[in-house]
Amino acid sequence: MRTNFYEQMKKVPFLKFLFFYGLGIWIANASRADDSRFIMVQISLVISVIIHFIFFFQRSRLGVLFMINGYFMLSVFGMWNIWRTYADIDRAHFYGKASEQLVGIVDDEPIVKNGIVRFPVKVLAQQIGVSFRKATGKLMMTIVLDSTTSIGYGDELMFVNKIQQIPTSYNPLEFDYKNYLMHQGIHAHIFLNAHEYKIINHNKGWHIKALALQIRQNLVDKFKKYVADEESFQIAVALIVGYRTMMSSEVIQTFSNTGTIHVLSVSGMHVGIVFLFLMWILKQLKGNDAFNVFRLVLLLLSIWAYTILTGMAPSILRAAIMLSFFLISRLIQREANMLNTMASSAFVLLLLEPNMLFDIGFQLSYCAVLGIVLLFPLFKCPIFLDGSRFGRIGWDSIMISLSAQIMTAPLALYYFGQFPNYFLIANVLVIVPVTIIMYVGIGMLFSPFEIVNVWLGNIMQWCIQMMFEMLKFLDQLPFATWTGLIFSPLMVLLSIAVVLVGSYAWYWRNKSALYCSTIFLFVLIILFSYQQYVQLNYSGFRIYNTRKEITLAFINKSKVTLISSFDSLNSRNLVYSVNRDLTRFSNWKDIDFISLASSDSLRTNYLIQKSNFTVQMLEYGSPTVQPTDILVVRKNSKWNFVDHIKLVDPKLVLFDGTSSDANIRIWEHQLDSLGVAHYSIKNNFAYVWDQELL
Repeated sequence: MRTNFYEQMKKVPFLKFLFFYGLGIWIANASRADDSRFIMVQISLVISVIIHFIFFFQRSRLGVLFMINGYFMLSVFGMWNIWRTYADIDRAHFYGKASEQLVGIVDDEPIVKNGIVRFPVKVLAQQIGVSFRKATGKLMMTIVLDSTTSIGYGDELMFVNKIQQIPTSYNPLEFDYKNYLMHQGIHAHIFLNAHEYKIINHNKGWHIKALALQIRQNLVDKFKKYVADEESFQIAVALIVGYRTMMSSEVIQTFSNTGTIHVLSVSGMHVGIVFLFLMWILKQLKGNDAFNVFRLVLLLLSIWAYTILTGMAPSILRAAIMLSFFLISRLIQREANMLNTMASSAFVLLLLEPNMLFDIGFQLSYCAVLGIVLLFPLFKCPIFLDGSRFGRIGWDSIMISLSAQIMTAPLALYYFGQFPNYFLIANVLVIVPVTIIMYVGIGMLFSPFEIVNVWLGNIMQWCIQMMFEMLKFLDQLPFATWTGLIFSPLMVLLSIAVVLVGSYAWYWRNKSALYCSTIFLFVLIILFSYQQYVQLNYSGFRIYNTRKEITLAFINKSKVTLISSFDSLNSRNLVYSVNRDLTRFSNWKDIDFISLASSDSLRTNYLIQKSNFTVQMLEYGSPTVQPTDILVVRKNSKWNFVDHIKLVDPKLVLFDGTSSDANIRIWEHQLDSLGVAHYSIKNNFAYVWDQELL
């Protein structure tokens, strides 16, 4: 039986190519890049290529060495391909060089909200002295729009060099925005006012992408005209053409909580619906071999036109490449192996953009397909449904959703820390409405008739409202979402190993693999159970870094008290900073929230006592005279530690983002001379005290 497995592996060569190439990318990302290491990688790559060329003519005698060197060459190439674009390696990169002005091109569609526009910029040149030199790299730009200026994709800008380092995450389990942008090749950000930049040229981007964005904007305007309800319009343009700029956070949260967020991200499902529609139309047309080639070209052009139109996200690129390989294999009458097709599409994407390996959408998309390929055949339609077409379709739809969810769940828990308990029901309920909405939307895209568009718009709006009401109902049910589930990288690997080794055991009836999969599952359950036990019995204290707001959390065995100058528990910035950390210990709605009156003009001292633990917040004058565990000094409070520190005798003095760097340095010098511990969370990680305090 082992021979059968190895014979099958010979049919998926790209799976091996992808593994070793991806391994090289991962090693490079986990390692520190510098000139000496990059030179060593370049030399190793050249040597391995030469050796591979020599071994090529001696494969009959050196087959094993030829194979080993090939895999080594792929790994080294993966390291080289990702390191070569790093700011520390690329000599022409703009980052870290003194220059007065930069020149760059708007590299994607700008997102406009509340008079602020945000977009990535591909840097072309930088001014050093009186001359401009060629430069490379990307940055994220945010500017204040005036009423006379409009910025679009492909505009060439000249702007002052006020680039700043992207801040890292400052709180436990907070989304790491710096890491997210770095994996898109973006190493800095910049905020400019209207007078600090000027548009010096237009239409300098990729012309095909510019045309696609213009067509998409025209289609968005058309949907806006015929879909009157704002919420339905937002869902329609996100679902059909991938336009999520205007999507409200409430709508996104509802889809996320019900496990249907993939509906709003144009992905393989959407491409599949378009593909089946085109196949059905073209299937009606019969012809000779030449016509079959023409039909293939038409299908490929249509799929890629839709891919470019919807923004070329990793999930849709994966679907487009896989469908392209599938169509070409059919034309040349070769059997397409799904695993090999999937691996080859990933390999192609990573050759073009190696950082895509760390994109969440890329990882979830390929895990979903892998789950369907491996697990869906195991969930065959029951015999009693075999004779029923609709019963079989319904069962298959449920099992496809289950297969994808099993494989993507570990990654989703690692990145988002929540699990939609009603995902099966939700996905079954949206299948028919989404299909209808897609086909109605396609009809509206091509219809030139006003009366037809009005009717199609009404049908689309009704379908979207019906679908969204069902999802909101599921979201409001008890236990709709299981939050606070934090998977470590080890737990993710164990989960994936359970599925992969378990699939091997099933397909090849291997008892050893079954035992191994069971052991992995047992270890995973033990780790997860221990983690839940620790979280349920945890006690501790935090002072979060929420910029100029102050936020304290007292945690005592599933009871959380949150004290903050934010006006509400659901304030957007508060949720962003602390939600994932605190939902480990308590349901978000069960948190006891206490709002502190605080503003730039208001100065108030606070004394917070929790059992035997005392925190004082000092914003003016002198603190209350009593022993204090933590003294938080805010808003540049005029206080001399040398003269008054004995009044409160704090164990720790802490400074936040409301005080100036100059004052913090003075205070730190005073406290050092007194031997008093201090810590600044301004541009620093939150203060976390993991002890039994409460």
